[in-house]
Amino acid sequence: MMNSSKLGNSSFIIHRSSFKNVINEFQQLIQAYRKTDFSQRKAALATVVGLSGSGYRRPGARMYITDDGQWIGAISGGCLEGDALRKAREVMQTRQARLVTYDTSNPEGENFGIGLGCNGVLDVLIQAIDPEDSENPLETLDRVMQERRPLRFETTLPDGAGIFVEELKPDIQLLVFGGGYDAVPLVQLAKQLGWRVVVTDDCVAHLQPRRFGVADEMLAVQRDDIRQQIPIDAYSAAVLISHNFKYDRSVLRELLQTNIPYIGLLGPKKRGDALLDEVSDLVTTRDEKRLFWPIGLDVGADNPPEIALSILAEIQAVFRKTSAQPLKFKNAPIHQPVQSISTSVDLN
Repeated sequence: MMNSSKLGNSSFIIHRSSFKNVINEFQQLIQAYRKTDFSQRKAALATVVGLSGSGYRRPGARMYITDDGQWIGAISGGCLEGDALRKAREVMQTRQARLVTYDTSNPEGENFGIGLGCNGVLDVLIQAIDPEDSENPLETLDRVMQERRPLRFETTLPDGAGIFVEELKPDIQLLVFGGGYDAVPLVQLAKQLGWRVVVTDDCVAHLQPRRFGVADEMLAVQRDDIRQQIPIDAYSAAVLISHNFKYDRSVLRELLQTNIPYIGLLGPKKRGDALLDEVSDLVTTRDEKRLFWPIGLDVGADNPPEIALSILAEIQAVFRKTSAQPLKFKNAPIHQPVQSISTSVDLN
């Protein structure tokens, strides 16, 4: 828990995100933090901790700021960052956390002179970053990413304003089985999304750094060693894209004996049916929810980059538990409303 102020026994609001934050967008923030020379620079972190109405960014969005005017990340569509930068410089000097409210519901933008048109009220917490504090928010986020485990993240807001509660999950780990030419755009696009990517094949010649240099790992693993040598967790998605039926069959047999929540099979439905027939002794009714064949959403994909888009869009929808339908057909808000719960909490 990070305490920006010590509160006594009082009644205040807990702001709880109604969705599970995925922390792939925090990678750049952490990289910038690691590169900061704190002997020369000061830094602060701005975090969206509350939203009433609509807004471009949701609670949990963050922006890392240094005192030379540089920043990474965003708390809005670009309209609030300048003001947040000015306030962050003040926080860097005073070392006192500050909660700032931006009212964007006025279409004329009278409060800030920036007609936002978002029709919402945004609460932003600005904290000075102390690199000597192992519990500072960026150190905590980095641990979540490295350890790949969920974490309940609580931040006490200044002046008795409440507690901001997040449930952080690791980013998606994409396991690409097969190092063919059509795996290249899949790996590249997944890395642009901030996912962790592992490319594996039982043929070392397929694992060429010039093709998969952006991947986090390239592993030459024999088929029978997949469960022992490839890191698989509850946030992993496997894509079988080798075009080798026997290899895919062996991989599928191994994956069905793990808890991996997504297994996608490239190729026509008949090929997928044939693969599943050959491993039918391992397939249960539970597996129907995690097996996807043919892999991907129907977006008219016809070449490797388009197929990569189709595959990753489906994986994103599965992990976010969304319908993947066009938003124009959704009669509800794009995002679920942010919950605010009044409660009495003793922090002594």
